[in-house]
Amino acid sequence: MGRITSMNGMYVIREIFKSYIAGFILMIPIITSGQATTSNEAGNNLVSQYKHQEMVYLHHNKSLLFAGEQLYYKVYALKSESKTLSSFSKMAYVELIGEERDVIFRHKIRLNNGVGQGEFFIPVTVPSGNYKLVGYTQWMKNFGLNHFYKSDIGLINPFQSNQQAIVQKAEDSIPPSIKVIEQTGLKETVDSNPFFSFELSKKEFTTRERGHLTVRSLQKGIPRGSYSVSIRKIDSLGGPPLFSAQSYVKKHHSQSEGNASLESPSYLPELRGELISGTITPKDLDFVLEEEEVALSIPGKQFVLKLTRTNWAGEFYFNLNQEYLNSKANVQILGKNWNKYQLQINEQPSLDYGALQFNKLHISPEMTDLILKRSVHNQVENAFIELKQDTVMPIAQTLPIYRNFSIKYDLDDYTRFSTVRETASEVLEHVWVLKRKDGEEVLKVRQEEEGVASNLLPLVLMDGLLIQKHSDIIDYDAKKLKRINISREKCVINSIIYNGIIAMETIEGNFQEEFSRDYINRVDLFSPLPMQKYFNQKYHQATKPNTDQIPDFREQLLWQPQVVLDSDTSQLEFYTSDVLGAYEVSFEGFTAQGNPVSWKETFVVN
Repeated sequence: MGRITSMNGMYVIREIFKSYIAGFILMIPIITSGQATTSNEAGNNLVSQYKHQEMVYLHHNKSLLFAGEQLYYKVYALKSESKTLSSFSKMAYVELIGEERDVIFRHKIRLNNGVGQGEFFIPVTVPSGNYKLVGYTQWMKNFGLNHFYKSDIGLINPFQSNQQAIVQKAEDSIPPSIKVIEQTGLKETVDSNPFFSFELSKKEFTTRERGHLTVRSLQKGIPRGSYSVSIRKIDSLGGPPLFSAQSYVKKHHSQSEGNASLESPSYLPELRGELISGTITPKDLDFVLEEEEVALSIPGKQFVLKLTRTNWAGEFYFNLNQEYLNSKANVQILGKNWNKYQLQINEQPSLDYGALQFNKLHISPEMTDLILKRSVHNQVENAFIELKQDTVMPIAQTLPIYRNFSIKYDLDDYTRFSTVRETASEVLEHVWVLKRKDGEEVLKVRQEEEGVASNLLPLVLMDGLLIQKHSDIIDYDAKKLKRINISREKCVINSIIYNGIIAMETIEGNFQEEFSRDYINRVDLFSPLPMQKYFNQKYHQATKPNTDQIPDFREQLLWQPQVVLDSDTSQLEFYTSDVLGAYEVSFEGFTAQGNPVSWKETFVVN
């Protein structure tokens, strides 16, 4: 998606970027030494300015996972040079890659001021083995795999009989005690920082005991930035080392030196939101391709509507800067030529991971009891998952122009009529059905300015689906409608003008499921993950439901991807579980000035 395939050189900058070039206007110098730059110079300025624009760091909770556990991660998108949070890309991508280069998951993550978050539940279908966690933005794909975030993940699936990928061979035999020390990754030290001091309330805890981490600012005022914290049991089985923010910045700096320049980008940056691209091609080779209008509708209570135009090659781009929860969309070519084209939405291309090198995690017979115990703990935790669930955060409320209405009709407040035609005639003011000279019936909206007449049609929506042939819904059963919203003002979306808006909502909200036409293409979107609020166990409080009598075998005591430091001294609360052993606290993040902050500490639950 977003890959440029049909144009060469800096013509890309002039033509393909045309649909959203406004995002670059403030970034590309237009006047140099008193003279206007050419389009080639502007393109070269763009490439030069963003040669090493971004890097990605992932703070994830574990490097050794079992089937039935959650991998949590936070994405930090940074400017490569300053290491400050980047607002350049609005999307990041996170993938888990197996040794056979198979993709276990591919996530799209919304970035808000350079940060985002995600999670993945490891199913029992994923085999034991060595994996790579990879993070990048679409713009970073122009610079190759060396610029991606990459860290090793070991995975143990005790529910499958084939463990050959991780079983320890006789010639590699190492005493288990030594192997545990080598693989825990806890040897990594982090530098002290001048920004915060950290203090655990205790070094030894009992089960189900309250603890807290105190974070104190060492500066005048609160050091702004973005931070995350993980508290987890130290893996007795070992596992690949986890990168701290400090160590990864050092590693990235050493790898970034001597990078080749970028002559022309192959992938477009997602400057204003999620970028969805596609192409229309004439069915008849003799038909001359024209600039056409294309609409994308994503259903839902907070539906999304986007309009755009194709370029001379038939390519089109939608910038989705709004949150949505539906992965189904409807795409249609507007106008009389809709049946002269084939429409194709571009898929996210697979990346070449052939150069990846993998860590070698091994298990031995001596680890059997540890594996069995942890597997039992996971099964018990999953049996009570309904009482410990994470919750999806509500999407951000926005009011785009196509949801800005001046008149609203809740139809239960009026006499019910059989059809939209009758409802328009008897209930809706300033709306009527007009039969045009060609015999087609259309809906019309009277403009607010008296005496203003226009041949333009209104924007007609049904549960968020753009209805370009009004005759398709004029005789629709109005008893299925809940509400009709009207705007009498002109509506302009991406330079496409409508004479008012008529937006209808059905009672069930399922119009798009029962409505199909040849001009509507149903597509599955590669949607960003929704934001989650992660479960945080609490005891000795009036919690609902009461969890005091429920088994607690959590090895992840706390995962907080958005740490809020709103005073000179802040406290993060957590509760221990019934699992005894050593635990590690990992605090990671970046100050607003681009300084990495890493802190690790251990404690014991007896």
